[in-house]
Amino acid sequence: MVGALPRDRSVVTLKMLSRKSTIHCLFASPFMAESTQNSSSMAPGFLVASPKLDGSPFERAVILLVHHDEEGAMGYIINKPLEVDFGTLIASVNEEIEEAILPERFEQTVYFGGPVRMEQLWVIFKHEGEQARKAPFDSVEPADIDFAPDWTLSPSGRLIEGFALHETDDYIMPVLGYAGWGAGQLEGELEEGSWLVADFDEALIRQTAPADCWKRALAKIGVDPTAFLMMGKMGSA
Repeated sequence: MVGALPRDRSVVTLKMLSRKSTIHCLFASPFMAESTQNSSSMAPGFLVASPKLDGSPFERAVILLVHHDEEGAMGYIINKPLEVDFGTLIASVNEEIEEAILPERFEQTVYFGGPVRMEQLWVIFKHEGEQARKAPFDSVEPADIDFAPDWTLSPSGRLIEGFALHETDDYIMPVLGYAGWGAGQLEGELEEGSWLVADFDEALIRQTAPADCWKRALAKIGVDPTAFLMMGKMGSA
């Protein structure tokens, strides 16, 4: 875990990101291997942080789990927006295309995906409509992960710049960094009560404000947020 978050749990400041990593390394070489998920995988799904994680980068986090198998797990926090927009971030990487970036991309939120490889930009997106299959959105990159029907995670610089420059019907969520676990690590954290597990529901991604996401995720699995917090305080006393 890397440092503590500001007390406003729905915002992560850019102080967490160095200028060098933000400008020069957004499109780092893909490293994700082909998915080997099996029937026991918890992905796709959500991890909902317990009060045990208060004071860490995962405080009241909701993590979209995109990969999980016996070798480890990978996911992205979906409820911690950064103080930078997608258009500005892309323009900082390539000033030559700044004027061609769609105006709405300068209003597109970028999220803190997790404390690992915070210099890396990914995009989580859902294919929607015929236009979504046209260039530059029609290719399949080796590092892409199709984690749910019509939902993809990609680190492709070509695709990410395509989203910045071209109209599309796709829903997109740009994220910096990710959360990762080695073999057996996530299972251990679940046993010690650090996380609750919720089924995949795209409404948590698309239709829920970041400030409400944690409470709504708990409600979906039948947990009262107030009682949950009280139990956490009693457990840490």
